[in-house]
Amino acid sequence: MTANFSFFLVAVFAGAIYWGWHWPYIAKLMPLYVVAIPGVILCGLQIYREATDWESRQEKKSAAMDMDETHGVTLDRRTETQRTIMFFTWFSLGALGIWLLGIVITLPLLVFLYMLVEGKEKLTTAVIMTACVYGLVWGLFEYVLGMRWPAGLLFS
Repeated sequence: MTANFSFFLVAVFAGAIYWGWHWPYIAKLMPLYVVAIPGVILCGLQIYREATDWESRQEKKSAAMDMDETHGVTLDRRTETQRTIMFFTWFSLGALGIWLLGIVITLPLLVFLYMLVEGKEKLTTAVIMTACVYGLVWGLFEYVLGMRWPAGLLFS
């Protein structure tokens, strides 16, 4: 089943390469060089791994233990519901904040609040991570690449 999906993705990526190859360089930079060509290579690697049964040979070679300790954990219904509600609350607040304030303000603010409330991180850690996110959103995209994020509803 997985091999069929890998072949499908190879076909999609190969089609993207075929139809986009004669585009101007700036137009094909992201879709071809960043997505399609690495996608074909990675899907080809996956098909090879499935055809040669690579993973079962690796498991036989190493007697490594399973490092994922949460694979057998089951949660009660109340905990699952609480976590699901919290996830969609953060997600909805992020979407609402981006709509009202814009992504340049909301994303760092969301990271700051999430680290303090959910992550229970120290204030200094939250501030450093907020500065890094702001530096990425504003510094890289707006300053270096010249890509202007749309202002939120309250600032337009």
